Amino acid sequence: MPLQPAFAQKDGHALVQDVYKPGTEIEFDEDQDEVYQAVKKGYIRPFSEMYAAVERDLHGRIIEVELEEDDGIWVYELKLNHNNNIIKVEYNAQTFEMLEIKGRNFTKALKK
Repeated sequence: MPLQPAFAQKDGHALVQDVYKPGTEIEFDEDQDEVYQAVKKGYIRPFSEMYAAVERDLHGRIIEVELEEDDGIWVYELKLNHNNNIIKVEYNAQTFEMLEIKGRNFTKALKK
């Protein structure tokens, strides 16, 4: 039996997680049907675009990614390791606007 693409399977998690990074823990707080519908409606953009936004904005290595819906907005919650400091950052999953950043010496993780 041939494998079907993620859209055909309606696997929202596989659809969003279009790339894999070794050493990064992934967690989805919402079920795959909710994620699938949000992707179809354009509320969530895939990991590859999220990783690009992080590379644009921050120094450090992503060690954890969570995707959740919070008050009607889909949010990527990330933990990064920058010089042995854990930085927590949240991005709007649709616009990649940085919503929040915190952690010890987080300003040193910001790219100018």
